[in-house]
Amino acid sequence: MAFSPDGKKIVTGSVDKTARVWNSNGTGVFNGHNDAILSVAFSPDGKKILTGSVDKTARVWSEDGSGAPLVL
Repeated sequence: MAFSPDGKKIVTGSVDKTARVWNSNGTGVFNGHNDAILSVAFSPDGKKILTGSVDKTARVWSEDGSGAPLVL
């Protein structure tokens, strides 16, 4: 898990293959990996989320969930 730069949100990764952004408005769910997510981080400006998975990919997501992630 990781805190956003402003400390108002938390991103978590899970063995259920999802990443979730937690804040006072609820939870945003990011689906797309084919295996457990072991690493998560926010970009320094808090607008992107990086996830790393056992499926041997990393993905860069928009924090608001818009658009498709960049798959690395």
